[in-house]
Amino acid sequence: MLNRIRRRLDLAVQRRIDARLEDRVADVVNPLVDARLTPVLEDVAHRQRDYDARLGGTQADFSYIRSEFDRIAPQLAALEQRFEALRVQLQVTALDEESAVARALAEHERARIRLELAAHYEERLRRLEETTD
Repeated sequence: MLNRIRRRLDLAVQRRIDARLEDRVADVVNPLVDARLTPVLEDVAHRQRDYDARLGGTQADFSYIRSEFDRIAPQLAALEQRFEALRVQLQVTALDEESAVARALAEHERARIRLELAAHYEERLRRLEETTD
């Protein structure tokens, strides 16, 4: 109980002292501080506006890239699943030499097409990134 009263009394005294000092110091210090801070605050505000503009552009670019990825990801996943099924099928069936070579060539061609699609997608992303810079 006494501690609460003591804390409240200390805060009241502190507020009064702070108010008296602020009145005396404000007349002398504020013009000096304002003269030094004004250019710095303007520079900070300018840099903040520049940062916000760049961040907004980056977020828009990221959302576009993300939507492209979301569009292409299911297609790539389906291709991967099909390739895995083909791989398992090739392992399970006993093949003669000519049939095995023909199927291997067909799978090789499919893999080449898949890699070509991925390279094309990466090229599109690279061009997008170049336009944003």
